[in-house]
Amino acid sequence: MTQIPEEPVTHGEPPRNLRLPWLIVAGTAVVILVGVGLAWRASSRLNKTPLSASPKNVGTIEVKSATYRIQHRYVGALLAWNESKLGPQFVSGYVTEVRYRPGAVVHKGETLAIIDPEMAKNKSTASQKQAEAIKAQLWALTRESERIQGLEKKGIISVNDAERKLAGVQSEQAKLQAAQAQMASSDLEVQDTIQRAPFDGEIANRYLDPGAFVHPGDFILEVVDRSKVRCSTDAPEEDHPFLAVGRSVHMHLLANSRELDAKISRVSPGADPGTRTIHFEVDLENKDRSIPVGTTAEMLIKESEGRKVIQVPSSAAKVEGTRATLFVIVGDRAHKKVLPFLGESEGLLYLAPDLPEGSRVVLDGRNQLEDGDQVIARPATGSVPEAGVQP
Repeated sequence: MTQIPEEPVTHGEPPRNLRLPWLIVAGTAVVILVGVGLAWRASSRLNKTPLSASPKNVGTIEVKSATYRIQHRYVGALLAWNESKLGPQFVSGYVTEVRYRPGAVVHKGETLAIIDPEMAKNKSTASQKQAEAIKAQLWALTRESERIQGLEKKGIISVNDAERKLAGVQSEQAKLQAAQAQMASSDLEVQDTIQRAPFDGEIANRYLDPGAFVHPGDFILEVVDRSKVRCSTDAPEEDHPFLAVGRSVHMHLLANSRELDAKISRVSPGADPGTRTIHFEVDLENKDRSIPVGTTAEMLIKESEGRKVIQVPSSAAKVEGTRATLFVIVGDRAHKKVLPFLGESEGLLYLAPDLPEGSRVVLDGRNQLEDGDQVIARPATGSVPEAGVQP
């Protein structure tokens, strides 16, 4: 039987199964210490101040005073001094003649168009003959009534017979008057078949040609008189103080690019109840007929005297209607301010002088601000429009 020799025992060295737990504990401690160190380092570099509490860098400019004349702009329609659309008012029939086309110059009373007059003439003749027949009958009844009245006075016939004969005469007189009225109406219908120029002017539109059938109310031609032109427009009711008769108006005519000055000729005494606007007109002489009607004109009315205002670049404020919102620097804070907006010209806003000259307002960085934010102010970069007198 073979004997297996035993392994020798070594003294002074711990067993391997007791060394591993100590290594794990030591490694864990090192990891914890490293994590704590890294966390401390990150925490020391963290900015714990909220962004909203940090001062914001903004560019500012000084408010400057200026002189401004408020301008009121309107768009008006250039209309003929007289205009008339011609057509039958009493008769229907076929158009037999239309003598002119648009652009032709016509004179008052000149025949412009003719409607077939046969029907109207026949009706007029019938009315005339009927009136003549009634007139003859009335003459005979009148003579007979006179004889009966003489006999009644002598007592030859009764009073009743005389009164009946007189009633017959009165009835025929009424028929005659009706026939005469009918005859006058027929004469008007005959006249209605000839369309004449109501004034000196020009043909603006030709709606029908010969052969067309027209009814009362239909139009054949339109005549305009543009020896004088009126520019008609409406203004908001709050502009009424600027609409005095005689006030100067600068006009730009879009049809021929003319620039001219005129004066307000008439102003409506009241506002339109539907639109709350006030109607006014400006008359323009047009003897040479160089201004076409039915076109557009831009109108500009300025205040007679300028007013003192403050002036800022248009990017320094937000405009909503008649109000402008901007930020004013007071110390190291930006405060929101709302001022009345008066007008704008060439990149500049004109505001009511509610800020002293020299006040600083935010130009760059305005969109990031809230009322009361702390700021670091510096002069604005870039070009800023110069203050001056608004033309």
